[in-house]
Amino acid sequence: MINIDNFPAELRWKIAAQSASSLLLTHEKVYKDILGPDYKKIQPLMDTINYISWIQDGKNASILSKYLGLPFKTAEEIEKTNELVSEILYGPEIKYKKIYAVGHHAKSQITSCPFLNRSKEIGFESKSLFENCSAYHETFVSNLNPKYSKKFTKAMCKGDEYCEAVTELKESK
Repeated sequence: MINIDNFPAELRWKIAAQSASSLLLTHEKVYKDILGPDYKKIQPLMDTINYISWIQDGKNASILSKYLGLPFKTAEEIEKTNELVSEILYGPEIKYKKIYAVGHHAKSQITSCPFLNRSKEIGFESKSLFENCSAYHETFVSNLNPKYSKKFTKAMCKGDEYCEAVTELKESK
């Protein structure tokens, strides 16, 4: 009898991560495919639903981070926790690169994004991917440690070579 143990853990993780990274994109594409030009009538509603879904995912990721006991007191710790939780949730396909961490500031890059990859695979260009992803990360950071904020300065989904973000203490602006 075949059961879950017949499949290597790494394969199960890869499948689960790819499924998770496609969920927020797939339903929008399905509605567009089914409704065609009529999708424009419900697009503002769908954009709002998608945005709220990404924000909720950011909250859930911060809850998971705390549950796992991951550190979040400094900008560097927040960035490392973001990297670890992102890989847990979205698999090894997401790739982070630390640029610097000095005091209350940290800069990182994302050089591979499962959401952008899924979007390309399903042939779907989401015009709101950047706004949604930014909302996810901003919510994640503000729920993890309200003293900090995170802002993107570059984004692959907007044509940049990589995504780049700065996490910093809010009072230091």
